[in-house]
Amino acid sequence: MKPYLSVQHLTKTFEQKKSGTLTAVQGISFSLCCGETLGIVGESGSGKSTLARLITRRIDPTGGTILLDGADITRLKGKALRPVYRSMQMVFQHPAASFDPRRTLGDGIGESLRLSGCSKAETQRRVTRLLADCGLSEAFARRYPHEVSGGECQRAAIARALAGDPAMLICDEATSALDATVQQQILSLLRRLQKERHLSYLFICHNLALVQFFCDRVLVMHDGRIVEEGTPDDILFHPTSDYTKELVEAAF
Repeated sequence: MKPYLSVQHLTKTFEQKKSGTLTAVQGISFSLCCGETLGIVGESGSGKSTLARLITRRIDPTGGTILLDGADITRLKGKALRPVYRSMQMVFQHPAASFDPRRTLGDGIGESLRLSGCSKAETQRRVTRLLADCGLSEAFARRYPHEVSGGECQRAAIARALAGDPAMLICDEATSALDATVQQQILSLLRRLQKERHLSYLFICHNLALVQFFCDRVLVMHDGRIVEEGTPDDILFHPTSDYTKELVEAAF
């Protein structure tokens, strides 16, 4: 199957005044196929979020390459990144951070549509459809982030991420701020949207139970490196690295 995202020997170092060079991501290589859900797990500080920032081009890599649908996006900047962000979007841990608190959810969801030249009427129609696709009524377009629950706000954030019709979502701890029941609802929503839209997911998470439920493959990160790769059952029931064994034992 053709990879939609291919990361090759990706490295990121930071220069720190007191402690010298910190290597946050060390020579990572992996691929994400079209329609696949790839989980990335590891404890805090393992490099997961830095990896997401590299892939989304929020920070520049020190070395390596990032290919998106076959195109090299490693060094793109400014306006050249616009088509990249139409193809790839983030869903964050804290959904309210995706919205301006002074503007309605509908304004936030429709922002990219307006910027792409959609009329007011077309934007409103598409926002209503996106809300419905994510299990929310049209009335939510007129609400502000502080007026909705965490689960409702995350549904709206997913609607916003889908506005440009991307092929891939990067979910960075997208359910960790929600209670268990709402987590399952959001994961069920993401699974349905994946089938309907043939989406690819990069699912960054520290909860191994969620990864087992949701992902096709899993990468385990430790100290900026991938130390193990396999199916969720491989990782949970037949781990090979000492770090993965410790991670599983701590979780269960």
